[in-house]
Amino acid sequence: MHFEQPELLYALILLVIPLIVHLFRLRKFQKEDFTNVKFLKKVIQETRKSSRLKKFLILITRLLLLTCLILAFAKPFIPASEKALAASQTLIYLDNSFSMQSGDEQSTIFNKAVNSLLEYLDDENKYSLFTNSDEYFDRGLPDLKDELQNFDFVEDQISYREIKLKAENYFKKYPLAEKDLVIISDFQTHINIPSEATSENINYHLIQPNLHEINNASLDSAYINEITPESLTLNIVASSNRNLEEPISISVYDGKTLLGRNTIQLGDEKSEEITFRLQNTLIAKGRIEIEDSGLKYDNTLFFNINENPGIKVVIISALEVDFLTRIYNEPEFETRIFTPNQIDYNQLNSANLIVLNEVDQLPPSLINNLGTANDNGATVILIPPVDAQEYGQILNSFGFSDFTQKVDAERLITSISFDHPLLENVFEDRIDNFEYPKVLSSQNHSSSNAILSYQDNRPFLAESNSVYLFTAALNNENSNFRNSPLIVPVFYQIGLKAFKKNQLYYSTNKESEIDVPVDLGKDQVVHLVNYETDIIPQQQNYSSRIEISTGNIDLEAGNYEVSNNNQVVGNLSFNYSRKESQLTYTDISDLEDVNIYNSVEEYFSKSNAATQITTLWKWFVIFALIFLAIEMLLIKFLK
Repeated sequence: MHFEQPELLYALILLVIPLIVHLFRLRKFQKEDFTNVKFLKKVIQETRKSSRLKKFLILITRLLLLTCLILAFAKPFIPASEKALAASQTLIYLDNSFSMQSGDEQSTIFNKAVNSLLEYLDDENKYSLFTNSDEYFDRGLPDLKDELQNFDFVEDQISYREIKLKAENYFKKYPLAEKDLVIISDFQTHINIPSEATSENINYHLIQPNLHEINNASLDSAYINEITPESLTLNIVASSNRNLEEPISISVYDGKTLLGRNTIQLGDEKSEEITFRLQNTLIAKGRIEIEDSGLKYDNTLFFNINENPGIKVVIISALEVDFLTRIYNEPEFETRIFTPNQIDYNQLNSANLIVLNEVDQLPPSLINNLGTANDNGATVILIPPVDAQEYGQILNSFGFSDFTQKVDAERLITSISFDHPLLENVFEDRIDNFEYPKVLSSQNHSSSNAILSYQDNRPFLAESNSVYLFTAALNNENSNFRNSPLIVPVFYQIGLKAFKKNQLYYSTNKESEIDVPVDLGKDQVVHLVNYETDIIPQQQNYSSRIEISTGNIDLEAGNYEVSNNNQVVGNLSFNYSRKESQLTYTDISDLEDVNIYNSVEEYFSKSNAATQITTLWKWFVIFALIFLAIEMLLIKFLK
C-alpha cells in the first residue's frame, strides 16, 4: 500500500493522547462512610469491573477511529504495477501515408485509429504526437482533436529509423520519466525496420491494426510511344496487388472532355499495358482514371501534352559539319550554322546549344558572347582544332585549366563513365570490349569530371557547368570518332539536356528542373496555379526561358498552369509516387523487446490496466464512521 501524502502519517503519534487520557486519570477519590459495608464492597467490585471493560472498548474504538481518519487524509492506494508509480511520458507516431486508406466498407484503418485515440485520450493531460508530415508536441486534447480530424494523407512514409531517432531526441528532455513510444502503422515493408528495433530506456508499443485483404488497382505510368503530325499513341501501365476477375475501366480526359475509354484485364501478371490513340493536339489538363474500390490516391494519373519548341542549336565552324546536322535535325532541333567571320549574335544569344567546331581564331568578342550565353543557360560544346594554342583564354573563362601538352601519337578512347548524368540510363549494358575509337593527335588535360577517357585515363571528353570539352579534333583526318557508335548518344544526349523538354508529368517527391520557354522581364516571376493553390517556385530567368526547380516546394498531385501576370504560359502535371500501392506488410511478430497490439483499444486497455491505481481513502472514511458509531453505542448502552 502507498500513500499520496505520506507526511500526514506522522499524525499517528497523536494516538498517545487518548491513551494518556484513558489510562492515567488524574482525579482524587473521596471516602464516604456507609452502615452496610459488606453490601457496599460488593457493589464497588461489580461497578469497577464493568467500568474498566467499557473504558477499554471505548479506547480501542477511538484509536481505530483516529487511525482511519489519519490514513484517509494520507490517501492510501494500491498500484497495479510498478509502472503506475513512475512518472511517464508518452510519444505517439501516427502513420498517415496513403496505404492507411485501406480498410473495410465502414472506415479506413487510419480513421479507426484516430477515433480510438480521441476516445481514450482525456482532457486533463497533454500529449505529443507526430506523423509523416507534422509534429504536435505538448498539446491539449481540444487542440489535438482539431488536428487529428483534419489530417491529410501524404505519399512519404518516414522510415522506422527516423521514427526511432525522433523519439530518442524527444525523450532527452525527460531523463527520469518512464518513456513510451507508441507506433500506429500498417508497417508496409518499405518502412525498413532494422535488426535493432528498440532503444535503451524506451518502451516500444507497435500497433498494427487488423489488415483486411483488399483488391487494389493502380495507374502506374503513362508515356507516348509513337507520334505523327496527326495522332499520337498514349501507352498506360496499370497494375494490381492480386488477380482481379473483373475487367477495369480506364478513361482518358482533357479537363471534362472524354478522349477515350477502354477496359483492361489484370490477370496472372498483375500488370498490363493499354494503348490509346489520340489526336496530336495540346492537352492542357489531361487525366487518366480507373474505377477501383481499393486505395483512392492511385486511381488518377495527371498528364499534359504541350507544344515542345525545337531546341535551338548554333554551330560555329569553318569546316563541314554534316556529322552534327545529321544528329541535330528537325523537328527536335532548329539548327543554324555560321562561319567564324559571319556570326549572328542574336541567334547566338538565344541558342540553347552552341557548338564551337575546330575554330582556329577566337576573338575576345566571341569568347565574351559565349560566356554570356552560357551564363544565360546555354550549353556549349568546345571541339578544338589540332593546333589549339589559342584556347587557353576560352578554357579559363569556362573554368577549365589550359591544355598541358600536345600528344602527336595514336591514342585509343577506351573508358566510358556510365554513371555520368549525360550517359546515365543510355546504355542497356556496360560494355568494356567495344571497338575503341582513336585519335592521332590530342591534347593532355587535367579534369576530374571525364565522360570519355583514353587508355591512360586522361579525358577525351570532360564537362563543367554545362560546357563540354573535347581534347582532340574530330575531323576524319585526325579521328575515327565520327564513325564510332558513341558519337550519336553523346551528342544527342548533350542536345537533349540543353533544353529540358516538358515531360507528360513529374513526380511530386523528386526534385525536377523544368524549362518553360517564355521571355520575362527582369523582375517578373512565374506562378504554379492549381485551383486555390498559387505557388511561386524557385526559378532562374534566362534570356528566352525560365528554369523551374521543384525541390523546395510541397506539391499535391494535379495539373498546374504556369502563369505570368495572370497569363498562362505553360502547363505542368505532377503525380504521387506509387510506392504505397504495393500493400506488402512487415511481419512484426518476430521483433524482440517490443509490445505488439492489434488495435489502439487493446493498447490502451493494457496500458490503463498496468497504470491502474486502487484508491482506499473512501474505505478508511467508512471505517472511521463505523468506529464512531460503535463508540456512541458503547457510551450509550454499555453500563
